[in-house]
Order: sequence, then structure tokens, then C-alpha cells
Amino acid sequence: MATFVLVHGAFYGGWCWRYVRGLLREAGHEVFTPTLTGAGERHHLLTREVGLATHIQDVTNVLEYEDLREVVLVGQSYGGMVITGVADRMPERLRHLVYLDAHLPESGQAASGAFAAGTSEVLHSLARAEGEEWLLPPLPLGVMGVTRAEDVAWAGPRRVPHPLRTLNEPLHLERGRSAVPSTYVRCTRREGLIGAFGTDPLAPFVEKARERGLRFRELDAGHDAMLAAPELTARVLLELLAEG
Repeated sequence: MATFVLVHGAFYGGWCWRYVRGLLREAGHEVFTPTLTGAGERHHLLTREVGLATHIQDVTNVLEYEDLREVVLVGQSYGGMVITGVADRMPERLRHLVYLDAHLPESGQAASGAFAAGTSEVLHSLARAEGEEWLLPPLPLGVMGVTRAEDVAWAGPRRVPHPLRTLNEPLHLERGRSAVPSTYVRCTRREGLIGAFGTDPLAPFVEKARERGLRFRELDAGHDAMLAAPELTARVLLELLAEG
């Protein structure tokens, strides 16, 4: 039995892993799906002070208070920033890092400064258009690769705005690049993201993963694979576990 901790990205909460979580548990594994402060069912806690450091602390607390070890720590999208920070603080508790179509930052880098050129400008313009410059409204589910009517009906009402502070706050790593074994999983259906931004916002992270020599896998799904393709997502996680 393995222990998975699944960290969601912007606009979501631990709820978005519902189907993946069920499949991993059916396979005999322990699964935790924490909700970051200000997201999901913790949306009432959102303030301007919530930043990347807050979210890293959210997950390190789960590992500490649940006394979790040998953890397969998965971060989807923005969750890659979070799991990188957690790995810097608690590498001894981790078995494997999985970046699911996620940010792969360097020390001193903020998420907004690491996207493909022009991405951050689009995101900040969306926030200004909503009249709340500190909050990013949820991107359309179609952009994120979620198109089935039943998925849109379920996920749409549960998504919430994401604080831009988390994307603008640099991540400072005391240990530098993590020595924890890591895999980057790239979702191959990019049409929605490229259509919205005019480029693939995550392309620099894919290139960086290859340069670093991370184990690399591809998943035939859109960006939010935990919703668009939960069976495939669970399968790739189980395959990575079996490969050691």
C-alpha cells in the first residue's frame, strides 16, 4: 500500500480529485486530498494575505499531523508550486513527486514569471476585467480541457476565484533542486489553453522537465485531467508507483 497526497490547482479544492481518489483507494492505497486555504470548502477563509507560503504550509501540516511518510506527492497545475515547496521542507517524508501538467519552478521564481511569454499579462487582464485585481476568475472549463456536459455541470458551480498573490509570490528553496525522485506528466490535449493564451502557457515547464532529466510521461487528456480523464490519471499514477 502506498500513500498518495493529491494537491489541486487554481480554482479547485480537494473535491476535484473525487474520482481519482476513489480509483486509487479501490487499488488499495491511502489517499489524502487537502483543500488549500481559500479554495473549495475553505473558500470562506480567502483574504488578500493568502499566498504561496500559506498553501505550502497547508500541505506540510497534512504530512506532519497525519504523520505521513513515503508519500507520493502529486501537484496539478499551480499545485506544482506547492509540492516543490513541500519537498524543500520535508524531503524525508516523500517517496516520489508527480507534476501533473504543472508548474516546475526554480528557487526565487514566481509562477507568473515562469509561464510562456504573454501568459501573465492575459491572467492579470482577466482579473482587472472582473474588477478585483487581486483575484483571478476561473478560466472556462473548455479551456482546461473539460468538455463533457456532466463534468461541466458538476465542476462549474464548485470552482472559485484564485488569489493572484500565490502566482506573484516567489518560491525560495533552501535546498535548491529536490533530490526526491520526480516525474512530469504532460497532458497532450493543448488546444483549449493555446486558444485562450495564443501560446502554451506551460511549455517552459515541459522543456525544463526534459532538461532536468525527470521521468516523463504523456496523458491523452486536457489540462484538468483529474476531471476530464480520471481513469487515465489514476492509471498513470499507479503505473508510476509500480515502476518504483
